Amino acid sequence: MSDDERTRLLKPVSKPNEAEEATRVISGSSHAADRPRPQESNDAVTRLASSSPRPRTPSGPEQEHELVAGWLVVVSGPGRGHSLEIYFGMNSLGRATNQRIPLDFGDESISREAHAFVVFDDMQQDFYIQHGGKTNLVRLNGKPVLAPMELAHGDMIDIGSTRLMFVPLCSENFNWSSLEDK
Repeated sequence: MSDDERTRLLKPVSKPNEAEEATRVISGSSHAADRPRPQESNDAVTRLASSSPRPRTPSGPEQEHELVAGWLVVVSGPGRGHSLEIYFGMNSLGRATNQRIPLDFGDESISREAHAFVVFDDMQQDFYIQHGGKTNLVRLNGKPVLAPMELAHGDMIDIGSTRLMFVPLCSENFNWSSLEDK
């Protein structure tokens, strides 16, 4: 599917005439930051609709960014195929956009905030998962997470009706701090 088929300007028309289109196609990048902004109008409301998620990376080179320690990949359920970055320290998982790892793909059985936490300990180079004290359980490889449990490459995490695969970047073979000395 091309960008032309996915991104459109929608304009409500009270009395359409033959010379005026109700919907115009915009071409360009699939990222919201790269698309042209619609012109303001006093007579109609204009909205930009897209099926692409908004990019999470900072826009300017002067802005700092967090180092990625690993990923969670949605392997089944709503959001299948998406990858989510894991950062250093405590990473809260939930549907709300203020979560460090937002799981807002339509799975209403995931709590909005702090359903679970994925933790990366930079000193030990280890990853852990722990529950957030919510009603619905979190499972690691089919077993309920009732206390912090260590994560290993390829582990499966079930949260709501979503299944995530854990993929580490940082380990005994690679860590960001060892690159600072070079």
